[in-house]
Amino acid sequence: MERLKHILLLILLVNTRQIVAQQEVSLNETLFIHANATTFVSGETLLYKIYCLKSTDKTPSAISKIAYVELVDNNSNVVFKNKLRLDNSTAAGDYFIPTTIKTGNYKLVGYTTWTLNSSVSKIFQTDIKIINPYEVNEANAAKDKNTSTNSTSEKAIVLTALPLNKEEIKDNNFKINLDKKSFTNREKVVLEIVSANSTPEKGNYSLSVRKIDNLPITKQLTASEFYKTAGSIETLQTKEKTILPELRGEMISGRIIPKDNSTSVQNINVALSLTGKSFAFKVVKTDQNGHFIFNLDKNYVGNETVLQVLGEQKEAFTIELDKMNEPEYSKLSFQPNFRLPVEFKETLLERSIASQIENAYYLNKTDSIVKPEKIDPFYAPLSKEYNLNDFTRFPTLKETIVEIATAASYKQNGNNYSLHVVDYTTKFQSPEPALVIVDGLLLQNVNELFTYNMNNVRSINILTGGYYVGPKVFNGIISIITEEGNYSSPQKENYILKPALLRPSLKKSYHQTDYSEGNKYERIPDFRSQLLWNPEVDLNNGKAITFFTSDLPGTYEINIEGFTEKGNPVSIKDFIEVKELQ
Repeated sequence: MERLKHILLLILLVNTRQIVAQQEVSLNETLFIHANATTFVSGETLLYKIYCLKSTDKTPSAISKIAYVELVDNNSNVVFKNKLRLDNSTAAGDYFIPTTIKTGNYKLVGYTTWTLNSSVSKIFQTDIKIINPYEVNEANAAKDKNTSTNSTSEKAIVLTALPLNKEEIKDNNFKINLDKKSFTNREKVVLEIVSANSTPEKGNYSLSVRKIDNLPITKQLTASEFYKTAGSIETLQTKEKTILPELRGEMISGRIIPKDNSTSVQNINVALSLTGKSFAFKVVKTDQNGHFIFNLDKNYVGNETVLQVLGEQKEAFTIELDKMNEPEYSKLSFQPNFRLPVEFKETLLERSIASQIENAYYLNKTDSIVKPEKIDPFYAPLSKEYNLNDFTRFPTLKETIVEIATAASYKQNGNNYSLHVVDYTTKFQSPEPALVIVDGLLLQNVNELFTYNMNNVRSINILTGGYYVGPKVFNGIISIITEEGNYSSPQKENYILKPALLRPSLKKSYHQTDYSEGNKYERIPDFRSQLLWNPEVDLNNGKAITFFTSDLPGTYEINIEGFTEKGNPVSIKDFIEVKELQ
C-alpha cells in the first residue's frame, strides 16, 4: 500500500510538472548522518552512516534508493562526493583525508534527489574541522611565531583547548554494560548492549569507539536531538523544478541531439550498457523532447558505462547527459576561520605520528569489500550456454561458431560481418541480425569480433527467437562473456557516449584487529585511535560486541546512534580508559 502511494505520487508529479514547479512540494523524507568525529587531522579517515527517514515520524523512508554525501569547503567547492545505494533505508561510507586538503571548516552534507524538491531543501549538514599539520604558510609564520600556520586568514579566531567531555548519554530503551572501565594496551573489551524491554524493537544503529583529546570539536547532533529539532535544521535554497526521486534505484538521464533540427527526436531507441561480470543492458525510448531515463534497479558493479543511439538513423544524433541535481551551497553558513595556538602542538604531533604509522601498515589492516550479490544476465535462464572450456578451443570467432556455438551464424559482405541466430524449430529465419553483447556491451558493428582472440572468451550464450528489451525487439541474442569481464570496444562513433559517471560506492566490512588470533599482529605497531566502527550494529541478537584496545593510551568514547523501526531515536554515549601496560 505504501509503495502504491509513492507510485501514484510520481504519476501526479509528472502530469503536473509545470504547476508543481511553482509550488512547494510536500515531502516526507529527511536524512540523518552519524559520523565518527567532527575534527580530523590529515591522514585520518572520516567514517559515516546515513539514515533516510520519513520527516513525520522518523521511520525508514521507502521513497529513495540512492543517497549522496558530500564534503563542502567554505568556498562552496565539493571536496568529495559519495553516491550510496540505500539498503533498508541506510548506507555507510568513508573518506580518507589527504594532505592536499587545507586546514579549515567544512560541511558534511547528506541528501537525496527527492529532498531537493521544495523551495527550501532540508538537507542534513554538520560542521567538520580539518587540520593539515603539513601546511606551511610563511607569511603567517613571520607575523606570529607563537601560533601555528594552519590558516591564511588574518581575521581568524584563535581556538582554545577544551577539557575532555566525558558526559555520558543514557537511553531509556538500551544501555551499555561493561565489565570494567579501565583497560591496558591490546586488551579485549566486551561490550553488551542490553534492552530495557523483553522483546527489543528492531532498528538500524551505528557504533563508534574513538579516542578523544583536547582538540576543539563541533558538537555533533545526536539521533535524539535530531528527532526533536529536525524541523529547524538550516535549509538551502534550491532550483524551483520538480526532481523525480530515485525510487527504484540509480537514475541516469539525458537527451539526444540531432545534427539537423528537422530530424525528429521522439521515439528513438537508446541503449545503456553497464559492462562487467554482473552487467546491465537496457533500452528505452525518447520522449517528444528527445529525453530519456534509465533506472538501474539492481546493484550492478560495472567497469564502463556506454550509451548508444539505436536504429538506421543513429548517426544523425549525439547524446548528452543531464547535469546531476545538487543543492545550492552558496548559502551555507560556515564557522569562522581559526588559528591553532602552540598548546595544540603536542596533540597534533601525536595524532599525525599515529596516522602515519597506521597508514604505513595499512595493507595489514585493510577493510574488505563486501562481495556484491551475483546478478544473472537479463536473458537467463532462457539461453543456451556454450562453455568454451568444455570444447577444443579455436582461435577465431568464425571457427568457434562453425564447430561449437552452432546456434549462431555469421554473414560476410565484403569486409563487413553480421551475426545471426539459427532457430531450427521454425521454417522461417529472420534476416535481421541478432543482439550482440560482449560483457554487456552492445556492439552494433561486430567486425572487431572477427579479429578478437577467442582464448579470452569464457562462454557464448545464445537465445533464439524474438526477445524484447524494453520497447525494442531483437531477433535473438548472442552474448559473449570474457574470462575477465572487462571487454572494451575501440568504437568512437558520434552516437556512442562513454561518460565517466559517479557510481554507488561499494559496501565495506571495516577491519577489526583481533589479538585472539595468536601472533598475527604481535610485531605490528598498533596506533589506532578508532578502535571500532560498526555501521550495522544488531542490538537484538543478544550477543556481546568485542574489540581490542590499541597501543595508544587515553580516553575513548563509545557512541551508539540510530533509530528503531518505529522511529524512536537511540543515542548512547559511554567512556573507557586505556592505560599503558606497566
